[in-house]
Amino acid sequence: MEILGKKGLGNFLKIMLEIVLVIGILILAIFPIILRNTNMDINPNIIIFYPNAICLLIIIYHFIGLFDSLKKSNPFCENTVNKLKKAQKISEIASGFWILDFLYEAVLVRISISYILVLAFMVILFIGVSIALYILSELFNKALEYKNENDLMI
Repeated sequence: MEILGKKGLGNFLKIMLEIVLVIGILILAIFPIILRNTNMDINPNIIIFYPNAICLLIIIYHFIGLFDSLKKSNPFCENTVNKLKKAQKISEIASGFWILDFLYEAVLVRISISYILVLAFMVILFIGVSIALYILSELFNKALEYKNENDLMI
């Protein structure tokens, strides 16, 4: 299967991420209305849900830009490096929110161990994603340097 170009895998993934982004925005917009209609009290988990959800939507937005460069058959450009670095920083921020939620649940609320394990997993996951995005951004930056150097030699 072709990866680059308009008929490639990158374009398909870009379309899928655009759909996920729209659905995510709709869920964030409808969620307060659902809570208001059910007369539920504001749960502190909801307060931490929104910043994490917004961080995820911003990361998805940056990945849409990454897959757009695959569609244009130009993955090694400055835009790719910048999108990866921005997604990495947003992932670090999301890690911080997960850590706050983990500490709140583990220390103050002291709920079930399974929920705390899920939060610990999310903290580790987002820290791992942040590290992976940093490595990818450095890799693409180095590849861009080599590409520019090669272009100058020709």
